[in-house]
Amino acid sequence: MVFFDKAFGQILHNLTELVEVLKRMCLAFSVSFLVAALSAPVVIKYLKKLKLEQVLRDPKEVRDLAKLHSPKEHTPTMGGMIIVAATLVGTAIAVHWNRQVIIALCSYLLCATMGFIDDFAKIRAKNTKGIPGRIKLLIQLLISVGIIGALYHVPNLWEPYTTMPIPFTGRNFTISSPVLLAIFLFFVLAGTSNSVNLTDGLDGLATGCAIPVLLFLATVAILSSNAYTAPFISRVAISGNGELAVICAATMGALVVFLWYNSYPAAIFMGDMGSLSLGALIGIIAFLTNHSLHLVVAGGIFVIEALSDILQVFSYKFCNKRRIFRMAPIHHHFELSGYHETKITMRFWLISGFFSLAGCMGLHAFF
Repeated sequence: MVFFDKAFGQILHNLTELVEVLKRMCLAFSVSFLVAALSAPVVIKYLKKLKLEQVLRDPKEVRDLAKLHSPKEHTPTMGGMIIVAATLVGTAIAVHWNRQVIIALCSYLLCATMGFIDDFAKIRAKNTKGIPGRIKLLIQLLISVGIIGALYHVPNLWEPYTTMPIPFTGRNFTISSPVLLAIFLFFVLAGTSNSVNLTDGLDGLATGCAIPVLLFLATVAILSSNAYTAPFISRVAISGNGELAVICAATMGALVVFLWYNSYPAAIFMGDMGSLSLGALIGIIAFLTNHSLHLVVAGGIFVIEALSDILQVFSYKFCNKRRIFRMAPIHHHFELSGYHETKITMRFWLISGFFSLAGCMGLHAFF
């Protein structure tokens, strides 16, 4: 009888804990939504006034795409400041602060700052060069090293990250060296940040594709923080990971509002400040929930976008300037093939949703 009372008490405690996290997720979403809704019209107005407008690529470089994108020329950019500000406010009000939250938000802010400088450099120079790619990669490497350093000195936090589950297999992948784990995190961070940046090429595309991925990460964050549910999806529970779900909820609240203004025809673009930081946040949360490998499945739409760009560059450089696609990333290929921008965007949203569902199916709990 004592055993059943104890078991029932533990179940009740876990349910109470889950409900409490869900309540704070709703609070974070609502506050972030409200902040974004109130600030967006003001920000758009002042960005137009300051003429901080999107810089389009050289028509010689993009050829036929220049005509299709010419109406976007005077659209204000740097709208990522709406997403970042709303996310931070919503998170700050609802979250219970811990090391994972601080790591995620500090990294998010650093990448947002890098994106802001990149956007400003492009607008000032009136070209699309911005910060050199090697500088961005160096900053992302330093962030990765900083994250590993912050985790390494806390044994109960560090240990779970040395072993991560492999989707659909029920097996684990182990990296015990801090140096190798920092390199692994760098590839995750740089990959997600730059792939989301590549996806941000049509009105509402990156914004809508990111929401299902964040919903997947919020689910994983909650499951990985609970001692009873974590063994189904990971080796051990990581205390405090539920707070990362609050960050996901706050980000989704900001993105829903931003999508209202960013959908076709866009009244504002998120710019590199939005796309680089959003991608980085997705990658960091995937790592902190110990499900970086699952992100390859759940964020499949971003993987496809990045691979299409890589394959195009490789083919052009090493196969006698042959092009696999009419233009990369692949959404531009469909655009130049005659598909309307809204049709491409909505279909990519659906595909992103399917990939996120596949990511859930890849968790151990479903086998």
